[in-house]
Amino acid sequence: MEPILHPLGKISKTHGYHGTLVLISELPFDVDTKHLEEIFTVIDGLQVPFPVEAIEWCTDTSAYIKLEFVDNQKEANELVGRQIFTTSIICKSKPEEGWNSWIGFTVNDLKYGKIGIVQQIKDYKGNIVMQVKNDDKEILISLYPELITRIDQNAKNIQITAPEGYF
Repeated sequence: MEPILHPLGKISKTHGYHGTLVLISELPFDVDTKHLEEIFTVIDGLQVPFPVEAIEWCTDTSAYIKLEFVDNQKEANELVGRQIFTTSIICKSKPEEGWNSWIGFTVNDLKYGKIGIVQQIKDYKGNIVMQVKNDDKEILISLYPELITRIDQNAKNIQITAPEGYF
């Protein structure tokens, strides 16, 4: 009998050359996920388990995940774009507590200062971006873990550090 699976997120891209993946979830994680032993994805209609070798949380909705038997970039690329599941519920159930809660937040860059106000979060084939409005300009900012340095829920502020030439 196949286990009952609960959505965990989506593999958005690879990270490095040794098979590490970037896991993105629309909802914040609710429990201690250090004990996450395996994840599942559906391949050719079958639930395929992957033992978790290591997981490093970057934010409450993104992580680097290393899976056993995925040891290089080619193997990792085969999982990019796939939905990931677990056998237990580990995400908060209220969508408004996820990325959509960032709508209305001010985005500031360490070097460039105020970038604008988050209008919405969009998914472009696994590339999750914030649509930020500054006066009459629309700016799309990719949500990758290295970019976001701090999120202040109370002040409704997202601090980023964009690489040289990003803007």
